Amino acid sequence: MTEVDREVADDTRRHLTHIARGGALGLVGAAVTGITGFLLVLIVTNLYDTQTAGRFFTVTSAFLLLASITSLGTETGLGRFMLRYEAQDRRGDIPPTIRAAFRPTLISSLVIAVVVIAFAGPFADLIGVGGDGGAESMIVLAVTLPLATWQALTLAGTRAFGRMRDTVFVDKIGRPLAQPLLVLLGSLVSVNLLGLTIAWSVPYAVAGLIAAAMFRRFLHRRGTMAHTEPTKSYRELRADFWRFTWPRSITRISQMAIQRMDIILIAAMKGPKDAAIYTAATRFVALGQFGTQAIQQVLQPKFTALLANREHESLKDVYQISAAWSMAVSWPMYVGVAAAPLVYLSLFGQEYVDQGVAVVLLMAGAQLFAVATGPCDTLLLMSGRSALSLANSLLALALDIGLCLLLIPKMGITGAALAWAIAVIARCTLAVIQVQITMKILSFGRAAGVAAVANVLCFAVPIVGVEIFVDLSLLTLIPVVAVCFVLYAFALWWGRRVLMLDVLRGLVRRRRDPQHRSSEDELETDLFPETSADG
Repeated sequence: MTEVDREVADDTRRHLTHIARGGALGLVGAAVTGITGFLLVLIVTNLYDTQTAGRFFTVTSAFLLLASITSLGTETGLGRFMLRYEAQDRRGDIPPTIRAAFRPTLISSLVIAVVVIAFAGPFADLIGVGGDGGAESMIVLAVTLPLATWQALTLAGTRAFGRMRDTVFVDKIGRPLAQPLLVLLGSLVSVNLLGLTIAWSVPYAVAGLIAAAMFRRFLHRRGTMAHTEPTKSYRELRADFWRFTWPRSITRISQMAIQRMDIILIAAMKGPKDAAIYTAATRFVALGQFGTQAIQQVLQPKFTALLANREHESLKDVYQISAAWSMAVSWPMYVGVAAAPLVYLSLFGQEYVDQGVAVVLLMAGAQLFAVATGPCDTLLLMSGRSALSLANSLLALALDIGLCLLLIPKMGITGAALAWAIAVIARCTLAVIQVQITMKILSFGRAAGVAAVANVLCFAVPIVGVEIFVDLSLLTLIPVVAVCFVLYAFALWWGRRVLMLDVLRGLVRRRRDPQHRSSEDELETDLFPETSADG
C-alpha cells in the first residue's frame, strides 16, 4: 500500500467513525420511530374495525403528503448550504438564507391549511373517507399542518449543522412514543375516526412548539445569527437557495406521494377496508428503514463535506461502506418477513392474512433492492444534481400512479404493491446509473456482497428450512429468529474487516474517555476539519 493509499484509508476510517457516532444516536431514534409506528398500526387494527382503521390510515396519509408539500424541500437545501457557508467563512450569509427558507415554507403551510379547512367535506369525499367524522378529521389535521411543518423545518435547521440530537429526541422518540400511547388511551374514550385523529395529531402540535424553542436556543448558543455582513444581497442568496431547493421540493413531494398515494387511491377505488389491509401488510417497510434513515441523515452533511474538500476516493469508500451498513441493519427485517409472511400478517388478525401475502413479498423484494443500491439519491442531491433526482422521482411517481390506476381495479391491493415495487426499482436503478456515470462511484462492492450473503444464509435459509417441517406461528418463530441473529452476529464478525466494523471500537473507546468531547460535538466540528464550531 502506497503512502497515498494509506492516507485515503485513514481518512475513510475517520469519516466512517464520524458517521457511526452520529448514526448511533440516530439509530436509536429511528428504531424507536419504526417500532412505535408499527405498534400504532397494531393498536389501530386490533382495537378498531377495518373501516375506521382504513379511513384513519387514509386521512393520515393525506396529511403526510400535504406536509411534504408545505416543507418545499427546505430540509435538503439547508443541509447543503449551512455548513458549506461556514467552511467558506461566509457566516454572514447564513441568517438571510435561513429567512429565505422559512418564510415561503410557513406561508405555504398556512395557505394549504386554510384551503383544506374551507373544502374539508369535498376533500374527505374525494379520498374515500366521507361520512361520520371525515370532514372534521380533515379540519383537525389542517390545523395541525403548520405546526408539523414548523417542526420539520426547525429540526432540519439543526441537522444542517451536523446536530442530530434535537431531531432524535423530538421527532424520532418523543412524538412517535406519544402517538400510540394517546391513541391507546383515546380508544378507552372514543372509537370513532375523529377521536382517533385528534389523539394522533396532538403530538405533532406539541413537537412543533418544542422544536421551535430548541432551534432558537441552538442558533443563539452557536452565535449563528450574530450580525456579520453577508457576501451577497438577500435577493441573490434567496435565488441561490431556491435554485438548488425547488427541484428537491418536487422530489420530496414525489417520494412521499409514492409512499402514501397508493393508500389514498385504494381507499378511493376499493374502500377503506382494503386500505387498512394494505397499510398493515406494508408497515414492515417503514420498520425496516430505521437503520437506513439513521445513516443517511448523517451522510447528508458528510457528503457535503467530502465533496467540498474534493476527497473523491474517501467519498467512494464511505459511500460503499455506508450502503453495506444499511444492508446489515435493514435487510434482516425484509428477509425475515419475506420468509414468513403469514406469521407477520397474523399479528393484525385473520382478516389481514388472506389478501396480504403477495403484497408482503412484492414490497420486501423491492426494499431489498432499494437498500442495496445505497444512498445514491442523497449523493446526487449533495453533489448539486438535484435535477436528476427530480427526474427520477417524477418518473417513479408517474409509474406508480399510472400503474395503480391500471392495476388496482383488476388486482386490488396486489396491483398497488406491484405498481409501487416497479416504481421504486426504476428510481433506484436510474440513480445508481447516474452516480456511476457522473462520479464514477458504484453502489455495490465487496462489503455489500458480505452483507447480502450473511442475510441469506443466516435468515432466509434457516426460516424457510424450519417452515418446511413445522407450521410456523409467532411462538415458534421467535426462537428461530433468535438463533438466526446469533448466526448473523458471527457472520458479521467474520466479515468485519471488509465491512470496516472495527471503527465501532473507536466509538466505544471515545465514549468511555471522560476527557474526550461528546460524539455529537465532534461530529459537528469535524465535518469540515478547517471549520470550528461555536455551539
